[in-house]
Amino acid sequence: MHRICHICLILFVAFKTGSCQEKAQEKTKGQELVYSESDFLENVGKSPHFVMFYAPWCGHCQRLTPIWSKLSEDINPNDAIDMKFAKVDCTGETKLCSDEGVLGYPTLKLYRPDQETVRYTGGRDIESLRRFAISSDESTPDAVQQEALTHNDGLYDITAESFDEHVSKGDHFIKFFAPWCGHCKRMEPTWVDLAKAHIPSTDMTEDVKIGRIDCTAHGSICSSHGVKGYPTLLWFNNGKLSKKYQGSRDLKSFETFITEMKELPRPDPESKEEVVEAPSPTQAKEPEEDKKTSAVIELEENNFDFHTAVDVTFIKFYAPWCGFCKRLAPIWDKLSYETFPGSLNVKIAKVDCTGNGDLCQKYEVQGYPTLLLFKDGEKISKFTGSRNLEDMKDFVINTINALPSQEKDEL
Repeated sequence: MHRICHICLILFVAFKTGSCQEKAQEKTKGQELVYSESDFLENVGKSPHFVMFYAPWCGHCQRLTPIWSKLSEDINPNDAIDMKFAKVDCTGETKLCSDEGVLGYPTLKLYRPDQETVRYTGGRDIESLRRFAISSDESTPDAVQQEALTHNDGLYDITAESFDEHVSKGDHFIKFFAPWCGHCKRMEPTWVDLAKAHIPSTDMTEDVKIGRIDCTAHGSICSSHGVKGYPTLLWFNNGKLSKKYQGSRDLKSFETFITEMKELPRPDPESKEEVVEAPSPTQAKEPEEDKKTSAVIELEENNFDFHTAVDVTFIKFYAPWCGFCKRLAPIWDKLSYETFPGSLNVKIAKVDCTGNGDLCQKYEVQGYPTLLLFKDGEKISKFTGSRNLEDMKDFVINTINALPSQEKDEL
């Protein structure tokens, strides 16, 4: 009897050991790290981490999750890259998220030992996130860092950091866009098809590279190249702006333009003379875009939550026929280019209440213009002072400075 029990005990231990090994293997499958508070405190201070603080019910988090999982799968097991992607569920780790100043979801933060924490506010596409994480790691070999700027079926997603190096050699046809722009959305499938037709070859044959840059995330590059409307399509040769495309936005017209540009005589690289822009008479002119003399974001019901979810947003609720609104418009445009002190990230936006009545009613807009200040998706104050540039800017700064210290630290 004792012998039978002894055999059963051995089998039981072997079974449990096998089960634990299987669970351990399942835990590491996919290389995705989901940290508890103890995991976070134990690991984040020892090595560089890019952490996504999220809530399972958050729509923006749900859209970002498959991208984050893919990055974790690619980078976490890569010994050449000293960076780990991790996630923290703030519905379960409320104290940790509060201690880390998380006030909106998702919040993405870069942690490096003995360095100040950096909050990420750039684009949430896979290339922008990957490039940010890798370029932030000073120990990453140059070859690995350069690998970050890869194409997706011929299409290059360019950032302010990669722009100069990317366009420095060869021909480049680049779309400057904003995610909320309707014209950009309609053109996107054609631009993707154009990129597929010009996938870089493995031999030495030179071809144009098709790229795009999000001006809401990389405004400095867009401003430096005079981008005032979306989409703006520019041709670069060996680092120099050669021409602005002004034709129809169909695949055939794009290909015709590419052929014409590649057949032009190449300017002397040492020449200081600029290329004179002249639209081709063979190109049909597309209807004009909304000309941007400002960086004001146009909000509607379908993009309001997205643009106000993170950081500070100062919003003008108006009606096009309103005389007071018309007089405020040029001042509001100038406010959109103002620089705010420190790390204060302020977006200047507007809502046309004649087309977004439910949205304006939700925020109790009863007269035009109504100026409301939002922080991480919540309305925090209404501006009632004089509508001049200095007073409106001071209002934003003073209101944010009056917030509890934890909220200010998050900015």
